[in-house]
Amino acid sequence: MPNGTAGRPQAPLSHRAGPARGWWSAPKRRRLLLGAGGLVLGGGAASALWAHNATSASAEPEAPSEGVEPAVAVAAVAEIKQVKARYFRAVDTKDWELLKAQLTDDVVVDTTGSGGPVLVGSDAFIAFLQLTLSPAVTVHHGHSPEIEVTSPTTATGVWAMQDLLIFPGDPRVLGFGHYHETYESEDGRWRIAELKLTRVHMDPIGQQQLFGM
Repeated sequence: MPNGTAGRPQAPLSHRAGPARGWWSAPKRRRLLLGAGGLVLGGGAASALWAHNATSASAEPEAPSEGVEPAVAVAAVAEIKQVKARYFRAVDTKDWELLKAQLTDDVVVDTTGSGGPVLVGSDAFIAFLQLTLSPAVTVHHGHSPEIEVTSPTTATGVWAMQDLLIFPGDPRVLGFGHYHETYESEDGRWRIAELKLTRVHMDPIGQQQLFGM
């Protein structure tokens, strides 16, 4: 070791190597840090910035609306997600009372995208499900909700969905699509007021047997 360097703190390698060159040059370093969102080789400030942005985004409602207080919108979105989760569970467990509690009395349900009818009223909709799905095993999953709170008592939403219907004798339908919905809040409770099911793909057993819910 040259005289005068023993015990002396060493500068970081990047500072001792002179101007950055080669694959770890400053432009390359910036592309790696910024292009990967701080996830790859993104320690320090880049990772902190990424974490801050991710946290901020997750805390906001899907689509804040004019005239709706942010806290009201956040609470509404959270409750609407619970309503839809109970809807899926009620259909799959055939808990018709629980399902009715998630719907307005005059709900409008459009199942024409799956070969079914348009139904008006929660009683008519539930009677239709009892007739068509009671004998079947059903599995419904909802994903990626896009919810917009349009006023303190109204909202709209789109849900990506997947369903599996297994009928007696084992004929099956596997489907993918979207629920397009509106919601209303009455007496402090959110409910589904309109529901339309559209399909992007199905492996069907016949249109007359789909029924779509």
